[in-house]
Amino acid sequence: MSHSSISGAAEPPAWLWNGEEPRIISAFQPIVDLMTGEPIGFEVLSRGMDPVQAAHMLFSKARVEGVTFELERACWTAAVRQIALLPLEAKRVPFFFNVGPEVLSDPRFHDGSVLELLARYGVSPRQIVLEITETSTFADSEQLRQITRQCIGHGFGIALDDFGAGHSGLVTLVHSAPQFIKLDQALVRDIHRHGYKQHLVKSLVAFASSVDSTLIAEGIETWDEMNVLLRLGIRHAQGFLVARPASQPPRPSEEFQRHRREALRALHYQKDEDDETVGGIVIRRLCLDAGTKTEELDQLFRRTPGLDHVVLLAGDRPHALVMRHRSELTANERPLVVEDTLKIPALARAALGRAPESLYEPVVVTNAQGRFLGTVTMKQLIARATDLEVHATTGAHPLTQLPGNRMIERWIRQALRGSSGFTVIYADLDRLKEYNERHGFPRGDQLLRLTARVLSESLHLLPSGSHLGHVGGDDFVLVCPGEVNPEALEALCQRFDEEKRALFDPGELERGFFEATDRKGNRVQVPLVTLSLAVLDSRRMGGTVHPASLSGLAASLKKKVKEQAATSRTSAFMFERRAQV
Repeated sequence: MSHSSISGAAEPPAWLWNGEEPRIISAFQPIVDLMTGEPIGFEVLSRGMDPVQAAHMLFSKARVEGVTFELERACWTAAVRQIALLPLEAKRVPFFFNVGPEVLSDPRFHDGSVLELLARYGVSPRQIVLEITETSTFADSEQLRQITRQCIGHGFGIALDDFGAGHSGLVTLVHSAPQFIKLDQALVRDIHRHGYKQHLVKSLVAFASSVDSTLIAEGIETWDEMNVLLRLGIRHAQGFLVARPASQPPRPSEEFQRHRREALRALHYQKDEDDETVGGIVIRRLCLDAGTKTEELDQLFRRTPGLDHVVLLAGDRPHALVMRHRSELTANERPLVVEDTLKIPALARAALGRAPESLYEPVVVTNAQGRFLGTVTMKQLIARATDLEVHATTGAHPLTQLPGNRMIERWIRQALRGSSGFTVIYADLDRLKEYNERHGFPRGDQLLRLTARVLSESLHLLPSGSHLGHVGGDDFVLVCPGEVNPEALEALCQRFDEEKRALFDPGELERGFFEATDRKGNRVQVPLVTLSLAVLDSRRMGGTVHPASLSGLAASLKKKVKEQAATSRTSAFMFERRAQV
């Protein structure tokens, strides 16, 4: 193969190339879904051959000699060659490549030679995720936006690496809009000992979910770290605890899988994000041995101004709660202790029923065996109870955070009372069940969130005052005042068909179908998921419209539009054709 496969200097350094062979060794480390134990991708790591082996030494030497791009070229060539030789099963998930801003902004990265290299070895850009390192910076945000847009246009995925390690993370996050966010190992290390880190990671979990980005915890090395990250909502992890890098993409060890399953059982993991139990908000706080002397505690509180309480443990069980009250320390040997499966409304009643002097103390949380898990402050408890009350009022769907049945019914009743007419659009996904069977429920959830996002971001195409709700499963409803333009629905369908491509494997996109198992256990070919829109315009329906009649009309119309979508293999819409009376 010629060095021009990724264009670079005419005479690359001898320590990087031996004739046509890159002097680079590639290794793979899995990124695992903690819920299933299955890899969702592999990070590609590189090291050199004698005399320079370690990665940090390689890149340091390259920067000194001004050949960073040449080193990147050698790493890419070695990795792509090795990926091409992997069995098909190993190539069903993407490969993550670290790429610094100095390389991404180099014109040579965008001259077509990278795509040529991939094509030469039969690797699609859709199999590659570019990890932008957060500790480095781009010249300006507009440059970053243009580069990431160009990379996405070629089919590459985008990840923000080492998030939380540098000062530019939020700016890079906003302008790159990555599909993956990788938490720096500094946030992960000993997270079970630091409540502040836990609060930060918990907020990042919520943020990533709201923007449909996958959050990955890097550098997990201990079971305590994994247990706390699971409780905080982290679903994806990478680190020595999972598996060490290897020349062939490794799977997690049996020991890891056993501990992972035990952690999930202890957690009583709920797929539903609308968790109403105390375990969903507990934070692991600083804890000390019950024999800790008062003088030591006093010094600890003086050294740590933000610390307001410490739990003293007898073994792994809570013994006392020590609070900072102004300049004094008070110890409560009978704090409120509850199990993590207790419902939040029940805890709120119990906590507010305490004596005045204990009213604002945090609640100590244990598992069913009485082992200490963490604490919940009254501020946390009140905030979560309020959220649950709001969700109960609106019926908000936990996965998409869209209003549910109650609000949808209210919108329809309001529309019926109006005099200017209205349009109700029933939207659902075709073949989601088969997609879940083939790709798993986590990716099925991604597809649902993508659908919710596309519909939400298309509201501006519809009449002002339009509302979007999520009935449940793959059913969505749009309630619009006035008449809906068919061109708007056409644009919505086209956008969905374009954005859904990111959730299918390259081979599936090329073939136009994926394989699944039918009810009889046979492997069948299933067309790619489409979106069907059944449009009910009150002007076309004639007579008096009753709420109960809408669902019946929609069911009949949805069947027809699904047949149309199945024939065209593209998302489609159809209006109710009943003539106006």
